[in-house]
Amino acid sequence: MWVTMNKAATVVFWLLALASYIMQWPGLLSYLPLAGVIVLAAHVLETAFFWFSLKNNSANPAKDAALIMVFGIFHLKGFMPKAS
Repeated sequence: MWVTMNKAATVVFWLLALASYIMQWPGLLSYLPLAGVIVLAAHVLETAFFWFSLKNNSANPAKDAALIMVFGIFHLKGFMPKAS
């Protein structure tokens, strides 16, 4: 449940960053597009770092790589072993 809520919050972040870029919001909200670029760069590094693991453990590595670009670590949680 927490992963789903975090994924929903991530989608809201991406939508706000896009809206801020399009509408040119003033003040602190004007930094949302920059934050989006920084988060996207981190997700690109995550995808590159986990690419070989994705190729071996995923039925569709391209789809999972795209989902990592959007959700980051919240999508990777599905590939991590469950703690017992």
